[in-house]
Amino acid sequence: MEIEIRVSCEEFHKIRKEKREIQKKFTSLEELERTLKLLEIKYLIEKRERLKKRLRDVESHYKMLLEFSEKAKRDKEKMKKLRLQLSLENRKLREEMKEYENCSKA
Repeated sequence: MEIEIRVSCEEFHKIRKEKREIQKKFTSLEELERTLKLLEIKYLIEKRERLKKRLRDVESHYKMLLEFSEKAKRDKEKMKKLRLQLSLENRKLREEMKEYENCSKA
């Protein structure tokens, strides 16, 4: 079913003008949406790069922490051995001093 509408030349030009304005706004809106999508993608890419850098930094610091922890464990074991050695030497020296005191008393 077709409907025919009769309009004056003036009204016809007015309708065409309004149609072009609506199309311009539509085109402008599409461009804005496209720009918004591009900006969103750019933002997400930049955010991903910042997160990658942060992850590399955290991994590096974690590796340093593990190395420090291992060194601390090794140093602790060395100190235990050194304390044991000193304790044994002190015991030996005390025994020698007792023997010396016993010999000098006699």
